[in-house]
Amino acid sequence: MAKRPGNLQYANDETPPPLSIGILAFQHSAIVLINLFYVVIITKSLNLSAADQFAMLSTTLLVLGIGTALQAKLGSGLLIVFHPNPIYIPLIVAAGLTQGAGGIAFLLVCAGLVQFVFGSLVRRLRVFFPPEVCGVVVIMLGVSLLPGTLRGIVTQSVDKAFLHVDTAGLIVALVTLAVASAGSVWLKGMARFFSLLLGCVAGMILAWALGIWHLGAMNAGSALPTVALPSIHLPGITFDAGLIYLAVVAALVNVVDELGVLIGTERLDDSDWRRPDFRKMSLGLQASGLVTAVSGALGGVAAGMSSANLSLAYATGVTSRIVAMAAGAILIAVAFVPVALGHVLSLPDAVVAGILFYAACYFIVSGAELALSRMLSSRRALVIGLPVGVGILMQSVPALTTSFSGTSLEHVLAPMTFATIVAIVLNIIMRIGIRQKETMVFAGDAGSVDTTEILGNLGERWGMHRQTGTRAAATMSEMLEVLGAVADGPIDCIIAYNELALTLTFSYDGPPLVVPATAPTAEDLADAPDGVMQMGAWIVRKLTDYMRATSSGGRQQVHMAFEC
Repeated sequence: MAKRPGNLQYANDETPPPLSIGILAFQHSAIVLINLFYVVIITKSLNLSAADQFAMLSTTLLVLGIGTALQAKLGSGLLIVFHPNPIYIPLIVAAGLTQGAGGIAFLLVCAGLVQFVFGSLVRRLRVFFPPEVCGVVVIMLGVSLLPGTLRGIVTQSVDKAFLHVDTAGLIVALVTLAVASAGSVWLKGMARFFSLLLGCVAGMILAWALGIWHLGAMNAGSALPTVALPSIHLPGITFDAGLIYLAVVAALVNVVDELGVLIGTERLDDSDWRRPDFRKMSLGLQASGLVTAVSGALGGVAAGMSSANLSLAYATGVTSRIVAMAAGAILIAVAFVPVALGHVLSLPDAVVAGILFYAACYFIVSGAELALSRMLSSRRALVIGLPVGVGILMQSVPALTTSFSGTSLEHVLAPMTFATIVAIVLNIIMRIGIRQKETMVFAGDAGSVDTTEILGNLGERWGMHRQTGTRAAATMSEMLEVLGAVADGPIDCIIAYNELALTLTFSYDGPPLVVPATAPTAEDLADAPDGVMQMGAWIVRKLTDYMRATSSGGRQQVHMAFEC
């Protein structure tokens, strides 16, 4: 049974009061509406007409709303809100520039179907997409977005002899960036989620004050009706074998990224959470894949799961799936309000540049944090450093890939995609000989052993996740104290690590260890001769992901494991 966290107000299967549902749904949908800026970045990068820009935005919002509502009802059943997926931005732009709207549709349909198929295999995919590989992808996502930050600020002269910098545009972009950054640092609570919106508002006001943008230039926003059916421009499908590689790589990386959001959401309902419900994980990932495929087929952009909505659920203490359904309904309703979407599309290029730079820097830092979440080893240093270096080199020297223009390899050799492929291949190669094992013998007062130093040294040598090493050290210390009181002679310990799990196996002579299913009562501690031992075993069991006691060769054994 799940143990209810103290800060949880309404759990996943509970229904808050109607007023609370409305307020919470509005907050979750507001985050998605702010993230519509990602769609604006794509439309402006592709130089789409005003009608096509509006169609892509309204189609995306409509599909996101329907997908969010259905996912909560028929998918994972968790409070997951879909938003435009920034991971696909450079890929969509690349496909759009070479193959047009049909290429984008083909890319997203393929990616969605790949994610649907591999969603059920997520447990097996983990080995190919450790934090280092996913971190490289996020870093390169940020790097690949950086050139677009010059849009509307730096232009090249006709004879390409020099670059022209629009001073007013540069000032607007810097102010947008400064306000968004300041809001993310100094605003507290849920107000931080709106820091990007504040940056946009500040940039628009300054652009108006400097005369480089005015309210009448809203992509015909003033001519748009207040309420109307969403505009959907069916793009058709343009087959391109090169886009299949992009779709597979992007979908697999997105599976791992969204798995983190799903696990984080599931954990909010259980303070004793130990391992994910892979049925829910698979359904959630498959739902996300279907939403992306449908969005692409209708002319929208890729869908993704928002970690910002996860943070909001944690901050409010409400994980009710009803909130997700209500948020989806709000997004669907906004898709029927063209005038609101017209204002979103009216963002000045300089403001979009500031937002893009903010997002790029955020992705670079987030990717570095993810890639370095486990202690570095020489293997991991290569898996991180070489792909990032290759990706930056290919982006800074485009001549390396010009000879492949127009071929199926053109998209594969895009900096982000190629860096991801290099990281995946290197990770597979570096797994040769990855299994590590250490045997130790503890004698005498085993409870005085410095387990933190032992696991710390092994963690640095093996590149173990820091949190895993800390958990294992505390558990190992507790177990040695329990066994030290009953063991007849030395205690053998085998420590094994294979990147997915850390296992500890203790062997000793003496009475078997009894692992109770529930915590011993006060009467058990007072009356049972092994009451203290049972309490220690129960504490150890709660600290591990897996534990069992067996007998082999006349010796007692205790096996425990920690998922990494």
